[in-house]
Amino acid sequence: MKNSDHRIRLTKQIIRESLVTLMKEHPIPRISVKMLCERAGIHRSTFYAHYADVYDLLAQIQREVIHEVSAHISNSAFSEHTKLTVQALEQILLYAKNNAALFEVLLGENGDLAFQREVMLLAQQKIVHDLQHMKHLEPNVSEYLQYFVVNGALSVIHRWLAGGAKESVAEMAEFCSTLLYKGLSGFTIR
Repeated sequence: MKNSDHRIRLTKQIIRESLVTLMKEHPIPRISVKMLCERAGIHRSTFYAHYADVYDLLAQIQREVIHEVSAHISNSAFSEHTKLTVQALEQILLYAKNNAALFEVLLGENGDLAFQREVMLLAQQKIVHDLQHMKHLEPNVSEYLQYFVVNGALSVIHRWLAGGAKESVAEMAEFCSTLLYKGLSGFTIR
């Protein structure tokens, strides 16, 4: 039984990695089960034993990512630039870095826009709730701030990953937190 579970996990991992590789080259509507199976080196029956179609596979991956990001976000407070805020951002960035290829395609041009909106909404609700609670922001200001902060942060994370994540997780967390809470004035202009 244990050997069988290991084989299933390995097969699913190979299928998921193959999807990520294909999504670097093609948008999801152009990826067929046949293409995926050829890339993964598996039979179609093996694929169908775990997933209904490519969209089902992608949906399962996205649910797992949303669950993980949600867990990191919900356990943290984002009300001001503090050591705890930076540590919370580090956890999210570490998760993204450890799954860099996946995040690159999910946040990239071939990614699912509905998923990107769901991640943004998740982050917007948490961050702005915390900010609004502490800073007593007007609703219209809060809404604009949500879009600015979250879209900017996701773009920065995508760019960081696409560039090979050369800066450390700690450096990026500090950068994002400084930008969020201090704006451009938080950086020394040389």
